[in-house]
Amino acid sequence: MSAAQRIFNSIGVVLTLACFAVVVAGNTELISRFEHAGFPLSWILAAAAVLAFLATEFCDSSASLPEEAEDFEPQFSSEWEAVELHS
Repeated sequence: MSAAQRIFNSIGVVLTLACFAVVVAGNTELISRFEHAGFPLSWILAAAAVLAFLATEFCDSSASLPEEAEDFEPQFSSEWEAVELHS
């Protein structure tokens, strides 16, 4: 796991825990103002956590593409070979 992946993954975990904390503390006077708004704070934290986890996956896939591209050799099926032979 690269450094960028660790950072985004940590951000996602922290935001997820913050989301749970806001939901649990939603009945308190301080947090209820933000939780019962038009767009609740827990939803904002959850959406940010999802984006952080998606960024982790994007970093993973973009980091592995060049390695896979170097080792890639096209595998043609026997049907393609037969078409090439008859042409």
